[in-house]
Amino acid sequence: MAGMAVSASTGVMNSLLSKLSTLLSDKYNLLKGVRRDIEFLNGELLEMNAALQKLTDMEKLDGQNKVWRDKIREMAYDIEDCIDIFMHHHDSDDKQDGLFHKTARKIRKLRVRYRIASEIQKLKARVAEQSQSRNRYKIEESTSKITAVEVDPRLPALFEESKRLVGIDVPREKITKLLMEEDDSDSGQRKVVSIVGFGGLGKTTVAKQVYEEIKVKFECKAFVSVSRSPDIPKILKGILSGDGLSLVMMLMPRVQLFRRYLIVIDDLWSIEAWNTIECALVKNTNGSRVIKTTRKHEVAKACCTGFPEHVYHMEPLSDLHSRWLFFKRVFGTENSCPEEFRQISADMLRKCKGVPLAIISIASLLAIKTRDVDTWEKILKSLGSEVDTNPNLNWMRHVLSLSYNDLDPELKTCLLYLASYPEDYAIERSDLLNKWIAEGFIRERRGLELEEAAESRFNELINRSMIEPVYRYSDANMSHCRVHDLMLDLIISKCREENFVTIIDGQFISMNEASQARRVSHQSGNRDIALAVERISGPHVRSYISFPAADCIPPLSKFEHLRILDMMGRYSDRENMCVDLSAINQPFLLRYLKISGFGLKLPKNLES
Repeated sequence: MAGMAVSASTGVMNSLLSKLSTLLSDKYNLLKGVRRDIEFLNGELLEMNAALQKLTDMEKLDGQNKVWRDKIREMAYDIEDCIDIFMHHHDSDDKQDGLFHKTARKIRKLRVRYRIASEIQKLKARVAEQSQSRNRYKIEESTSKITAVEVDPRLPALFEESKRLVGIDVPREKITKLLMEEDDSDSGQRKVVSIVGFGGLGKTTVAKQVYEEIKVKFECKAFVSVSRSPDIPKILKGILSGDGLSLVMMLMPRVQLFRRYLIVIDDLWSIEAWNTIECALVKNTNGSRVIKTTRKHEVAKACCTGFPEHVYHMEPLSDLHSRWLFFKRVFGTENSCPEEFRQISADMLRKCKGVPLAIISIASLLAIKTRDVDTWEKILKSLGSEVDTNPNLNWMRHVLSLSYNDLDPELKTCLLYLASYPEDYAIERSDLLNKWIAEGFIRERRGLELEEAAESRFNELINRSMIEPVYRYSDANMSHCRVHDLMLDLIISKCREENFVTIIDGQFISMNEASQARRVSHQSGNRDIALAVERISGPHVRSYISFPAADCIPPLSKFEHLRILDMMGRYSDRENMCVDLSAINQPFLLRYLKISGFGLKLPKNLES
């Protein structure tokens, strides 16, 4: 059914309208007053939905429109919860014969009808109140032809060639030389080199290139990411699971003394995190090497105390390399660029300031647009003077926002769902697509199965460089994807605005304080999980995802309208931690269930 997808901005409005239409069919023998009330709801919500669709197309909303949109979105969630429970109880009567069972069945149906009559009255009052606050809803809807999207065949080559060619050779050679050259004062001492620069400059790419080039010279090697909220046990485990490293090396420092290791600590944000990780690495005299990447100069210097020459400062791409990367993505080569696009391309590149992430983001946006100078001029204008004058990363967010604002509502929703995953997490492609479908984000499309439609949307995000492909098993099999941390920052801020995903980690809960939590991503341990769950108001949670670092089991009985449940635990704690699925109040609402690393207690009707 086209137009039924769940949206970040409009919530479940489209899905709800479909259910209200079903409820008005002859299958549901409603009380006369209830039928009139549902007809009222259906008519009002249709007009509200048209207004919401118009607001969705606007990049910026004034305060009044934003408050109205948020109230309508939250109201739609509550109405759908009510309708789902009613429809389930209406459809799930036992079919046993006999006068007693028939009479009991009629009594139950009558009870359910009166119950929904009471709830509908309350919801009708809420809808009427919002109707009075806005008297213009009717907006003409436009539709566009939908076709399946394939991954742009130029992208794999672009990612590969950019790693090998675009401005990488010079920093790679300098860092390699800095790491491997020895002077009289070294005497085989462990050397630490920091790569520092703001986000999007390619620090991780350079570190990976250096790592791949020199790792054959070391007995033990590992590449681990830290991020802003480091899970130290997970990081240390990543180091231990590296090539040639073992638990023996960690527990027996004397063994480390005779091993030459290469460790890359990527995306380090604090001196404290480095001090903890460094405790696990013995300072031997076998020429061991450590590479760190960070955005913070104080962190880079602290890690190389006494050796300021071991800090490498990443620079933006040269004009030559910037042009190569831009034209490769948009036209294939610089020579293929039509004359009328040369000046505006130069203006675009000037605003990107040699930052690879900005260049790729803008070029990917232009690559899917009609090659029309006026269209390009509008995009250039929308970048504004902020890119020229703002010295911090706000201008980068402005660049990324331009790509985000160009997405259709369905694709925006799919992208925002990636906030459910921690920073630097390798997201399994098949798992992500299944969750999109289970959440109702993907519409049925003519000629495409739901799985094919979800894959098409995934490929669009890849083509737009909004997410990065990860080829884990073979070059032909894109099994995972990853979100750049700058893009994730933008996604999380949008989720907070739209009350789309609530994130719980060790320090804080990221949510819109004015709204109820609808989707919860529990990414790391919180000092007081009971307080955290109380704060997110469990009854309204529709989706709960937890990761091993969360190391806890929430009170599932509080999640009364749960539809998505994905819990990943530590297998070592499986015997001590058990997920009790019988605690879920409305299990019939579940559309996606995945439990790993926990013990499991099933409801009695499923135990067999």
